[in-house]
Amino acid sequence: MRLAGTAAGRRPGLAAAGVMVLLLVVGAPALGQTDPGDHSAHHPPPVAAPTEQTAPMGSTAPQQGGGCGGMMGCMGGVPRQFYPSLMEMPALTPEARRLIEREAGRRIGVGAEAITDAQMRIHHAMAANDPAAVQQAAAAAREGLLQVESGAAALWAVNEGQAPRRIALDWFKGQLGLPEAKTASMAPTEGWGLSWYHLTTMAFLVAFLLGTLALQYARMRRVGGLVQRLASGPTGGALGPAPATRGPAPSGPPPVPPVAGPGGPPAPAEPEAAAPATTPTASPAPAPAVATAAARRPWSGTLRVAAIFPETPSVKTFRLVDPDGGDIPFTFMPGQFLTFSAEVDGERARRSYTIASSPLRRSYVEVTVKREDKGLISRYLHDRGAVGSLLEVSAPSGVFTFTGTDADSIVLIAGGVGITPMMSVTRYLTDRAFPGEIHLLYGVATPQDLIFREELEYLQKRHPNLHVAATVSHAEGTAWMGGTGRLSKDFIVRAVPDIARRRVHLCGPPPMMDAVKAALAELGVPREQVRTEAFGPARGVTPGTPAPLPAPAAPPASTPGEPSAAPVPRIATAEVRFTRSGKTAPLSPEQSVLEAAEAVGVPIDYSCRVGICGTCKVRLLEGSVTMEVEEGLPPDEKARGIILACQAKSIGNLAVEA
Repeated sequence: MRLAGTAAGRRPGLAAAGVMVLLLVVGAPALGQTDPGDHSAHHPPPVAAPTEQTAPMGSTAPQQGGGCGGMMGCMGGVPRQFYPSLMEMPALTPEARRLIEREAGRRIGVGAEAITDAQMRIHHAMAANDPAAVQQAAAAAREGLLQVESGAAALWAVNEGQAPRRIALDWFKGQLGLPEAKTASMAPTEGWGLSWYHLTTMAFLVAFLLGTLALQYARMRRVGGLVQRLASGPTGGALGPAPATRGPAPSGPPPVPPVAGPGGPPAPAEPEAAAPATTPTASPAPAPAVATAAARRPWSGTLRVAAIFPETPSVKTFRLVDPDGGDIPFTFMPGQFLTFSAEVDGERARRSYTIASSPLRRSYVEVTVKREDKGLISRYLHDRGAVGSLLEVSAPSGVFTFTGTDADSIVLIAGGVGITPMMSVTRYLTDRAFPGEIHLLYGVATPQDLIFREELEYLQKRHPNLHVAATVSHAEGTAWMGGTGRLSKDFIVRAVPDIARRRVHLCGPPPMMDAVKAALAELGVPREQVRTEAFGPARGVTPGTPAPLPAPAAPPASTPGEPSAAPVPRIATAEVRFTRSGKTAPLSPEQSVLEAAEAVGVPIDYSCRVGICGTCKVRLLEGSVTMEVEEGLPPDEKARGIILACQAKSIGNLAVEA
């Protein structure tokens, strides 16, 4: 048994207190292994050595040193205060050495006799087939073995020259199963009185805690960055995941391309498109290659139809997921849309549809599509779309968004399938417990045309700050008990108090939007507080149809004596040079850059063709253009010379990076 050196010996009081505490922690199982002759060592008596006197086990002769008196008392034939008495001996004097050696030899002898006697008792008990006697004899043998071990340990310690107090402490530690004391040579490696095992364990736990805190800090920074991107970026940012359910719980419809007519591609916002804007003439030198939003294209890939939900007789919701599993491979803001591409009847078609699901539902995305008789993609989805089908998708696009950071309340006014972006906003705001007031005004033709009726009723019950008011134009012959008529001024006044101070989003067919915008103006809603998005092509131009050349007109009459005014160009008197492809195309005053590019085979990506999606952004290198609609072009990009090819027109020569 290794014994502690001088370094440990300098702390006798601390070591003794530590032994007492550890004894209490270990408890009864450890005490059961302690030498019965030293069981009372856990609580050494504060008085002098005991005085009881008994003959040693297996002997009737009195013991030297005053029988059982003096330094060591006796109990039950075996001295029971041997090791506790060593705690009172400060040094290993010659007298102490003699007493310890004498008691150690006596213990070894008594223990050997007890072992021999127990062995004979075991043989007799086995012969008599007496299990109880065998157990008793085995217990006596264990007690004798402990006596031998305690005596041998004392002799070993005396031969090593250790102090009596250290001999007692090391015996107690050995009986309790505690680590051996360190030698003097190991003492310098200890810290704060702890072993290397304790120090290593503590260091590991501290490192684990610091690593966990670092991971949490990094996660929170990432979440904060994604939320900031969602709140400020034109194409949306990532939001935290949230569970999604269909039915009573709010569900988010996946992105699908809109088509012309109700539920078709979103059209430009009127307020922003009221006056044509002229971009500043760009520098002739090519712009430096920088990573701008114009250079970032939406994600493009394949999504799988996971479920189809009929909403009305002519409207279906398509839930799309990643074919490989996991979250959808792009992020979006509530109110944005995606674009479908498909080969339909030998014709390559592209249509955009507003996303109706919440951005927080990361495992899927939903779009709600109305079947149009002349809509290529809508008919394709309704007639041939099935669960498991793969669809080509590009997303997200659009700036008709609201995340709750722009205003403390919102009024959402929708007509027909114009409810889809409003549902994305509503689902998102209720998902994240938006504290502001949410007013949703919804108008349709008949009660059966109400989309998401059950879900809106459910959400209104769950969220006291959500107020839904619906009206139908024709309720005859139905059980409809709600409002009737169109979305008029009176209906808006009854549904939304103090609307003049609120942010308003408006989406639906152009005639409905014109009437509502007029009503809002009469109610005193500032024009800058109204954001709009219409379904259907802008200005009556069918997407993909080249604009006709203006008809020839007679030159203006000149006044005698005055110089004749320059004739207004009526044909393609300008040209546009596409720097990347090395091609040049004629450009008429009423022709867009996109149409000129298509005429000479220069590929420019596009989606809505009405100026709201931003897909056709290109950089203007020379010249200046006017754009009737700039919904999909943020002001900072416009300042850097970015234009929308589908809207950009000019009467002068241009150079475009395409």
